[in-house]
Amino acid sequence: MSVIISLLEKMGQNAGLRYANAEQLVELMAETDPALISAVICGDQAKLEAILGARTNVVCGVHPAEEPQENEPEDESEDAQEKIKIA
Repeated sequence: MSVIISLLEKMGQNAGLRYANAEQLVELMAETDPALISAVICGDQAKLEAILGARTNVVCGVHPAEEPQENEPEDESEDAQEKIKIA
């Protein structure tokens, strides 16, 4: 699999390969798995995912480390505004 990753890395580093034709891609991938060559030339994302064992639906979530304490005072500016309204 490191061959596949290094190939995709080369393709990502060279902007000229973005619009490369099939012949240029085959030449670049000469020492690679024929299944990979086929997937890249056809632009078959599902086949590339299967070869790499990758998933497209990845989710990243952030969760706070601690829950806020219940006895913390509320925003002081709101308290000050309420006092002004009362006066």
